[in-house]
Amino acid sequence: MYSGITQVEMARMLFMSETKYCRKENGKAQIDRNEAVKMAKILDINENAILKYWMADHLYELMKNNKELVYEALKLVESNFDNYENCVKLPSKNNSFSSLEERLKRRKKK
Repeated sequence: MYSGITQVEMARMLFMSETKYCRKENGKAQIDRNEAVKMAKILDINENAILKYWMADHLYELMKNNKELVYEALKLVESNFDNYENCVKLPSKNNSFSSLEERLKRRKKK
């Protein structure tokens, strides 16, 4: 879709250099979520429409490295969506997967 906005104008509106914007537009650098939302507003595009493609791009990049693992993660989210926070809690305390916060607490006790 052509909007009539030049790369220079878009870069200015996104508060980035033209070079940086050009790399993002050409797929050589990732667009972050906030940039995608700003672009939707600038181009007067539905925010959800652009975020759908932004998210698809990120999933594609993840799947290039491990397609099966991404599928399993998506199934986990889908099957536990309503109770997701309880579903994905990492094991606590004496486990190597404990959170950074728990490790820091244990260090302070020593």
